Amino acid sequence: MLCASLSGCFSSPPQIIQLTPNRGAVGVPADAAVTVEFDRAVVIGSVKGRFSVSHPIHGCDLEAAFDAGPLAPCRIVWLSGDTAFTLLHPRAIFAPSTSYTFTLAGGIRDPGGVVNSVDHHWTITTGPAPVIRALQPGDGSHGVPVDTPISVSFSTAMAAETTEGAISLNPPVPGTVVVRNRRDPTRFVVLPGTTLQAGVTYSLTVAANATDVDDQPLVTGATSTFTTGGMSPGAHVVVLAGVPGEGASTVLVSPLAPAEAGEPISTEAVLVAPRCPRASGCGAAASGAPLYTYGAAALAPGGGWLAVVERDTTVPASGPVLLVLDPATGTVITSFADSSLPSWSPDGSTLAFSRAGKVSFFNPETSTLTSLPAGDQLVAPAVWSPLGEQLVLDVVGTSDIEHLELADAVVLARYPVPGVTGASSLPAISPDGAQLAFLRSAPAAQGTWIAGIGPSSSAPRLLDPFLQPVGFTATGTLLGINRPAAGTPTLVLVSVAGDEQIPVAAGPGPGTLATAVVAPSGRQLVYLNADANGIVQAYVENADGSNVLAITGFAPRTLVAESVAVSA
Repeated sequence: MLCASLSGCFSSPPQIIQLTPNRGAVGVPADAAVTVEFDRAVVIGSVKGRFSVSHPIHGCDLEAAFDAGPLAPCRIVWLSGDTAFTLLHPRAIFAPSTSYTFTLAGGIRDPGGVVNSVDHHWTITTGPAPVIRALQPGDGSHGVPVDTPISVSFSTAMAAETTEGAISLNPPVPGTVVVRNRRDPTRFVVLPGTTLQAGVTYSLTVAANATDVDDQPLVTGATSTFTTGGMSPGAHVVVLAGVPGEGASTVLVSPLAPAEAGEPISTEAVLVAPRCPRASGCGAAASGAPLYTYGAAALAPGGGWLAVVERDTTVPASGPVLLVLDPATGTVITSFADSSLPSWSPDGSTLAFSRAGKVSFFNPETSTLTSLPAGDQLVAPAVWSPLGEQLVLDVVGTSDIEHLELADAVVLARYPVPGVTGASSLPAISPDGAQLAFLRSAPAAQGTWIAGIGPSSSAPRLLDPFLQPVGFTATGTLLGINRPAAGTPTLVLVSVAGDEQIPVAAGPGPGTLATAVVAPSGRQLVYLNADANGIVQAYVENADGSNVLAITGFAPRTLVAESVAVSA
């Protein structure tokens, strides 16, 4: 009876049952919330004034935090039922690599008046501040390709917004964006809107206000200075793009893959047509319209030369002019009037093109210009054999029947394809140069045919009457468009030996199947397709249709992709 009248004489005091972060924790994030949980409700007023930390948290008044609002540098938030409290300090973060000893002094009591008179102490240690691990290109680099990958790697995961804003490239490049890798938050890439200029010294700078995902700023910023050279030697995609209804006004180049998985492919403009600045217009070009449009573009393997077909929009019905230029500097080497349909030899030394009705060859290194004997005119870019001497010409004569011829770029000769007569088009040469696939459209002979050429010359044979050839992915495998008499056309991989067909898992829609191009390696396909917003973009994927990646990412009401090509 006596004990019952003395409130809590046998009751235990309120106890701490959990600390977050735990006692002795190391590597604690800079903005980590600190939570103290009790085994029962406690009186809030008995805690206020008894919670402290021996190493001050810069910008945080712990006593004021008990009455602070959501916008304060730090504040104390109580769990419903008053069984726990949490210190939130988003604008008063912990210092890096620092030990903080928290104290909850004796005197905490529960609503029944039972008091815990013991002082409680626990220590946590924060993690290090982020540092820059690598800048690419490295400081002092020379001869850096103008389309080189540009990246920054950090020691830990970084906050996207603050870090992207802290990375800059100088001199500035219009349209440049900085993007965090989706798979690796320690890596950021710089994607210039246009290729860098050759022979220019650039600075890649990371300011010290970049922060990690826990709001901890960098130990220090850094700068890498590098000087550019020519184009990178790898395979490139060339995309022509323009405002709908205007014609192509931009030539873009990109690699076939991103520098690292989880980030966009870096697609940069090489040429952007100027626009008419006068309200009254510029000849036949209206105000604001492009002064030039681009009908075709071909990048030489190795990236040394770019051939572009240009039309002057200020002159009504102007003819095509073929420009050969250095893509790294924009310097025009030469131009050819009334010329089009460029294609480069596999070694990038010789340009084949149509010039005033002739099939001509130009060597930019020697400025040598030669032509095949007079004959039927090209209607499509010439297809080079792997060795770079023989070509297949898709031509049309006075009879207006499209057909194929063979040509030799060394002896400057042209001759019929043995055994191939009548209407034919869309030639494709196998990687070993021994087989020619082509489309025949003559009555009773329609479909894709295969013929042996060169030392392996053999009579043409019908492969499939409903197939349209696109290109070889391997010596025995042809990519084609299956166009059945009834049904939807599809992209397929076809065994040349037995006409066994495997549908490509993904790829362009029915309306853009004809844009598909096989990369020189045979391992990838490039094509145009409309995205979810109906904007035509360029894409690349593996030859089986896997791993689809966007090459372009045009926003609504800007540009659309109009054509795509690939160079080795």
